[in-house]
Amino acid sequence: MSGSQGRQPSDQQNEGDSIDLFISREELIARLADDVRLYDPDRQSGFERMSRERFEALALWGLPQDFRDECSPTSFWSADRERLLAVVYLKGGPGKVGLAVIARDGEGRYRPVGHQRGLPTVRAAEDMLRGNMGLSALELKPTLKPLPDQPKGTDLFSPIAEVDETALHPDFRILRDGVAQRGAKALMAELSRWVPDLDGNLARDFQTTGYSARVWEIYLSFAFREMGFRLRHDHQSPDYHLERNGIELFVEATTANAPDTRAVATTGGEPPPVPDDRWSFLEKEMTLKFGSPLHTKVGKRYWELDHVKGKPFVLAIADFHAQASMTWSHTALPIYLYGRSAAVSTGPDGREYGEEKRIDAFEKGSNQILPFFEQDGTENVSAVLFSNAGTIAKFNRMAVRAGFGDRFVTLRRSGGWNDPRPDAYEAIPFDFDVEDPAYWEGWADELELHHNPRALYPIDDALFPNIANFRIEDGEGVWRGPSPRVLFSRTVTLDLLGREINDDHQPAAGAEDAAGKASRRSP
Repeated sequence: MSGSQGRQPSDQQNEGDSIDLFISREELIARLADDVRLYDPDRQSGFERMSRERFEALALWGLPQDFRDECSPTSFWSADRERLLAVVYLKGGPGKVGLAVIARDGEGRYRPVGHQRGLPTVRAAEDMLRGNMGLSALELKPTLKPLPDQPKGTDLFSPIAEVDETALHPDFRILRDGVAQRGAKALMAELSRWVPDLDGNLARDFQTTGYSARVWEIYLSFAFREMGFRLRHDHQSPDYHLERNGIELFVEATTANAPDTRAVATTGGEPPPVPDDRWSFLEKEMTLKFGSPLHTKVGKRYWELDHVKGKPFVLAIADFHAQASMTWSHTALPIYLYGRSAAVSTGPDGREYGEEKRIDAFEKGSNQILPFFEQDGTENVSAVLFSNAGTIAKFNRMAVRAGFGDRFVTLRRSGGWNDPRPDAYEAIPFDFDVEDPAYWEGWADELELHHNPRALYPIDDALFPNIANFRIEDGEGVWRGPSPRVLFSRTVTLDLLGREINDDHQPAAGAEDAAGKASRRSP
């Protein structure tokens, strides 16, 4: 078909609408029956293949959930310097091939502008996109109406009036100005078009005293969306109103912080070592570091809000109490939640094994504190969500996988996977260049959901099917989820040109990412 036969989409379309952007099914069948050439090498549209990682980084957030649930993408395309994107997909049986074209709306967010359905094969769809149909698409100047339930996004990086340069968090300045995290900056600038500033402080906190906490919150937004949740923005509090499969739940985010968040900002060299008596520290001190912010959130009694009453309520916590602490502190959370730790011993094969042991209370001065899920009032908390990967390093890795970032900066991730053998306590080591085709990573990979055995409104594992779900069953702790899964990791960033990568002039060559403690400490 010629470019003149493309038609403009109606301005009545919304996110869930689909239109025959090009030609009707009847016309399409007639043309195919007449053996019309689908692709003419002399009339190429300019649509070229793109990676799945880049397509999803740009467009996943604007795809309707029913499209994501019912369609299987087969190839991804872009044209005119990514002014238009496209995806070829299968939906159902033979002849159920479709093609969706995607463009930016007035807020700069990628959203579908139309579909062509009823194509005979994936090959036919791809030929049409590279040929006449693609030429028609390039003539479009779609105008999409604002999404009624999606507030305006947030500009995370523009200067904020009355915030002096000296007040900026060191890690934010490194992200904004450095070389090593250019990928993360570009990806966050793209994604933040979907992140509303409901409390009016998001950008200010992100740039100043709340940098790590706000990174955690932004991370959660995209982990939830990747898992298939709809994010509703009807209320400012709690932080997230989620909906999936007709089930609503609410999530409030919090973090374990140092008294001065700047005190754990990026410094050169290796991160601090794990405490000598690690298990004693985890059971006696780290449990209380998690306990304090959780206790504070419980005191706010979010479940009494009218819009939260009768629905599951979840607390989501991450650890930023010390530089790189989340690489080893995560074990303390289930100890505090359930009052169950492990007696670790070395077997005859030289491997470490763990046997569950009970902790009835935790000492805080002269006080005895019950495990979290046994405390009064916590029956209103359905579960506690945790990840040690909600850091800037996650954004940097996802960005590099999607083609963002400085071309002379490499990322290498090493760490440990869980050992699925019963009673095993040692991790299985891994080490990957982030751009290795054998390496894959998703936003929600490292999330853990710890279910409350006393919850008034329990959550079914099926609502979070692709993450680790922890429960107490028949008096024993069990978990279900994908395996292997990342338990801990660190990301080493290398600038092959040896440039200075922050305003403290710390060399990147041969060193870890001086642009962020998160790179060293994050899974």
